[in-house]
Amino acid sequence: MKNLKYESYKEANNLLNDARENNDLPRCIAAIAVCESIIADRLQSFLIFKAPELFFERGKEKRFVFTGKMVTECLKHFPKFKIDVNSKNFGKLESINLFKDLQAWLSSRNDICHGFVKSKPGTPTKEISIFHKAAIQAAEEGFKLTKLVSKWHKQQLRITNKKK
Repeated sequence: MKNLKYESYKEANNLLNDARENNDLPRCIAAIAVCESIIADRLQSFLIFKAPELFFERGKEKRFVFTGKMVTECLKHFPKFKIDVNSKNFGKLESINLFKDLQAWLSSRNDICHGFVKSKPGTPTKEISIFHKAAIQAAEEGFKLTKLVSKWHKQQLRITNKKK
């Protein structure tokens, strides 16, 4: 099972690197989805032990928990969490409030993933070039947040393992 997780992350990182190199709209949208998947995986890995009730309803395991709900739960445990990481692809990355930054990013992620064609009745969609720039920006922010969340997750694993 560990090898499958490694292979999934390896392919995810290949896709993210490809999106960064090419910056075309379909790759950016795919990268945003992959970033959310990585973030959700790391949050769930932590919360399944810290707040297991989040993943169960009437004694049965839920099929799906929204990423936003997991971020909100993490905010309860980490109301102001500052973190930084040095990345060979990005240089120094930092957040002064990781889970607030995740909430803001999820909002931009929704704008991109749902706003390509969808608009309020009678209002136009965004111009494609503006939408494309916003998708690149959301993908870049997602890349950054995946690195920061991964470091946070490793820290939490170390803390948990020390307590055992």
